[in-house]
Amino acid sequence: MEMTIQEAANILGVLRQDDVSTIKQKFRKMIGQYHPDAVGSDEPEHIKKAQLINEAYSILRENLMQGKEIPASTPVWKAKVLENAFTVRTIYMILWEDHKKEYIEVTRGRYEWDPDLEEFDCLLKSLNQAVLELLEKTEHQNGIFQDYEYDLITQRFPYQVQLFHALAGQYILPVSCLKKLASPIRIDEEGRHIYKFQAFLGTKGDSKIFRVMLKLKSGDLLYADSLKDNRLMLSDEKGGSLGHLSLAEDSLYYVIIPILQKHLAQVKFVVSAMEVKRNIRPYVVRVNIDLFLRMEKMEGLEIDSDQNIAIEGVLNSYDSYLKTL
Repeated sequence: MEMTIQEAANILGVLRQDDVSTIKQKFRKMIGQYHPDAVGSDEPEHIKKAQLINEAYSILRENLMQGKEIPASTPVWKAKVLENAFTVRTIYMILWEDHKKEYIEVTRGRYEWDPDLEEFDCLLKSLNQAVLELLEKTEHQNGIFQDYEYDLITQRFPYQVQLFHALAGQYILPVSCLKKLASPIRIDEEGRHIYKFQAFLGTKGDSKIFRVMLKLKSGDLLYADSLKDNRLMLSDEKGGSLGHLSLAEDSLYYVIIPILQKHLAQVKFVVSAMEVKRNIRPYVVRVNIDLFLRMEKMEGLEIDSDQNIAIEGVLNSYDSYLKTL
């Protein structure tokens, strides 16, 4: 069956305003990702994808030469739609050209983050962009359209941070993501899923935390002290502060910490190894930790109205600040 012009537009991610030159650039970028000569592979999926890209470009070019209108792509993103999310966000994908990363827009909507579909790096860009759109909308409502008129980059920052974490809390459903990012190491007799993650603590110099860390040994249990600013603070059995925990993968901060905040799991921290470097100044210590997560609930939580109220509150605070300028 012959490819339709709409299918061709979808394959190349064509936007309604794209001209011949732009479509050609998109074609070159995509073909560079899949053409067997470019990727050094003759795998069937690469060959098939390259054929589809070539066919799509040929159809679009022919229609443009005939003066026909090219429809915008209408990609269907398969992630779950979160109807109650505060705002839409842009979905991105990454294209590499000459070892340089470039983000291209795929679609927009209130889509849950699905680790199987969307790279975490693309999610971060999406959330940051959504935050900027919300802040700029508030600025425009106050008659502010150019950053250089005011020091908004600096003044925006605390509002950006609050909005970013709030939107992340809406679009990253932690239990759903946990199921896709990790597999349980076992299921106990009560049917509870138990996960294991790699984490670590570290510091340098001769600080109080450094001295507390030096006393640790493999097998020691550590304890969650507090959850603050998306960070998990730990202490030893005597209550000595050990600083914030670092996780092996950045995406896990947005999964594990919300799960603990919502009391969906029990957690245990066990020292697995100690690394102390005294041959450099300042001294460095690293405490490797096994983090065990026992899920008490595996049902995902939906967005509640309080989250939207919190986002609205941040925007209202920013609006009030702008009115003082």
